[in-house]
This record gives sequence, structure tokens and C-alpha cells, in this order.
Amino acid sequence: MKKFIFPTAYLLTLILIISACSNNKKQTTKTIDNNQAKQSTLIDQEGTFGVDTLKTNVEWLGEKPTGTHYGDIKIKKGFVSTDKEGNILKGKFVLDMNTINCTDLEGKKKKSIEGHLKDPDFFDTSKYPTASFVIEKVEKNTIKGILTIKGISHPIKFDYTKVSPLTYNAEIIVDRTLFDIKYKSKSIFPDLGDHFINDDFKITLNPISFK
Repeated sequence: MKKFIFPTAYLLTLILIISACSNNKKQTTKTIDNNQAKQSTLIDQEGTFGVDTLKTNVEWLGEKPTGTHYGDIKIKKGFVSTDKEGNILKGKFVLDMNTINCTDLEGKKKKSIEGHLKDPDFFDTSKYPTASFVIEKVEKNTIKGILTIKGISHPIKFDYTKVSPLTYNAEIIVDRTLFDIKYKSKSIFPDLGDHFINDDFKITLNPISFK
């Protein structure tokens, strides 16, 4: 009986070693497959892609001598077309003007400024519920296109930066008086003294993402 003890123990040990090696190989293969899957989602792609509204953040900033107000607004829909390097070729975006949100105030003051921004002094959202931007030309990292607010269209241009595939940052300066938003504009009402609101307001895409 004793002569079978050693071979049996050796056989069990060999089986355990082979099993462990097999499991390690499977785990390594699984890790490689997972890494390849992750990398495939992070490469630049050519095609047309819709706005990923859950990952897109559009911020606004208005300034005056006595301070600033800021907040965000939602993109209703949009798309972008890109080349193989992920550079933007064309696109169109629609903003839902009734989603104007002021984030620097709370309570009654917040509701008051949001209501004012939506009335005829500013964006008149009951009459013009959306604003839009159409990309007409892209030169390197500069986008040129047509912005439409309150039914009035004007050309604008701004630079953009690719953060990662299908994700971009941009800062856009808009002269509100070009779109018939004249409330407390010193360029139109020069006698306002320091009680004016800057003509320019800023839109920041921080970021805008596509899928």
C-alpha cells in the first residue's frame, strides 16, 4: 500500500498546478479582452453622432458692473459629423430656451431672474422657445456658423478643443444686441451710467459630448 502514496500525492499536486495555470490564463485573456474593449471606445471615429445630453453641460454667464449671474441651459437636440481624426466637419444644435437655469441664486431671487430672462426683455421664450446654431465651416480648431436667437440669425465664430474622442470644450462670446436683446444695454442707452448689463454674454460648452 505504501508504494501508491507518493504517486497519488504527486498526481494531485500536478492536477492543482495545471488547474491554477488554466485559471490564470483565462483571467489574463479576460483582462486583455476588457482592455481592448475599453480602448475601442476611446478611439477617434468618422461619422455622424448625436448629442449625448446626459454628458453635455452648457453654461452661461452674464456680467454687469455690480456683479455677475450664471447658470446652465439644456440642448434639446443636435448632431456633429467628424473625420477619422475626430475633427469636426459640420453640425447643428438646438437649445431649449425654457430650460434657462440660474445657479448663483436661490429661492425667490432665482425664480425672478429666470422669469426675467424668459420674458420679452431678453429671450421671449413663449414666442421663441428654441435657439439654434448651424456649423457652416471649420478651419483647424475654429468653427464658423450661424446662430439664431429670437428668430434673428447672425454669423459667429469660436475656437474648440477636443478633450477626448467625441467630447469637446468651447467658449462662445455672443453680442446680445445683435439679436434684439437691448435691455439695459449701454451701447443703445448711453445714459444708464453704471446701471447697465454688458452686451456680451458667454456660453461655455463644458463639455459637449456625442455618441
